[in-house]
Amino acid sequence: MRNLPQKGILTNKIIINITPETWVRVTANDRIFFRIPRDKLYPSGLKRLLRIEKYNNYKVNLLAATKEKRLDIPSQGLGVTFFIPCPKTWSKKKKKRYHNTLHQSRPDLKNLLQAWEDALFSEDKYIAHYSYLCKKWVDYPTGWIEVTFSDPSFEAIEMPSIGVK
Repeated sequence: MRNLPQKGILTNKIIINITPETWVRVTANDRIFFRIPRDKLYPSGLKRLLRIEKYNNYKVNLLAATKEKRLDIPSQGLGVTFFIPCPKTWSKKKKKRYHNTLHQSRPDLKNLLQAWEDALFSEDKYIAHYSYLCKKWVDYPTGWIEVTFSDPSFEAIEMPSIGVK
C-alpha cells in the first residue's frame, strides 16, 4: 500500500509493464461466438472472438499486475500515461523521431482510459479527478502504463445519504 501524499510533493510513480489496449464494446449477442466451435465460425466471427479474448486477457493481466504492485487508486490526483509502441512497419528513422512524443492517432485516449477503468473497477463512480492523462509513442516492442500520484486538488466531502422517510 502507498502512503498518503504530503502537500506539494509528487509521491509515487508506478510502472505497469503491460502494453495498453483499447476498450472493446461487448454485447449480449457476442456470447454466441464462444458457443460455436472455432473451425465453424466465419472469418469475421473468428476475428471478433479473438479481439474479445485479447481484451479479456488484457483486463485479467492488468488487474493482476496492479494487485501485485499493491496499487491503491485514489478518488483524485491520479495521473496515467499510456506508452504505446511504434508500429513495426515504421522505419527506424521515423520510430526514433516519434519516440516519447505525444500519440495523436488511434487508439484514442478515451478508449484506453475506459479499458483501464473497466479492468480495475467494477464501478468507477468514485473517481472524481485525474491530475492528467496522456498517451505517448515509444520505440520499444512493448508498451507500458505509468501511474503517478499527486496531491488532491480539491477537497472531497462525504455526500449525505438521501433516506426515504
